[in-house]
Amino acid sequence: MRENLRTMLEKLPPVLRKLRTSLASLYWTVTTSATPASGSCAVQFVFKDENGMPMTAPVSGLLYLSESADGTTQDLADTSLAVLTNGALTNVGGAGPSLFTTTATGLLGLTITAAADDYYVVFVQPNGELLISDVCTVNA
Repeated sequence: MRENLRTMLEKLPPVLRKLRTSLASLYWTVTTSATPASGSCAVQFVFKDENGMPMTAPVSGLLYLSESADGTTQDLADTSLAVLTNGALTNVGGAGPSLFTTTATGLLGLTITAAADDYYVVFVQPNGELLISDVCTVNA
């Protein structure tokens, strides 16, 4: 299906080829590496393309915290997010929606400070689909 879409997009006039570039730059997976601690969880992400290779350009978008593995709830109470090592993060309020930017190689590091529980970082892709991290546990 994606190959057919690419073939069709190649035939578009130059003005519309930007769409092809936008679709090609979507990130398809994210690898999660979490380190639980008392009151926080350090988590590193590696964004990958459709071939499973790390991104070769920065990725930017929206993210939020959820306590549900399907990403349907946002957790705003008594939580905060901060950059751990890689990338940049602009909080829009607590652990609500935040704007993130990875490094040029698709790396992002965050610290979740919250009450003891399991959390998931939910990335909203440019096409509106949700990409949900593995569990990030905050210990008591």
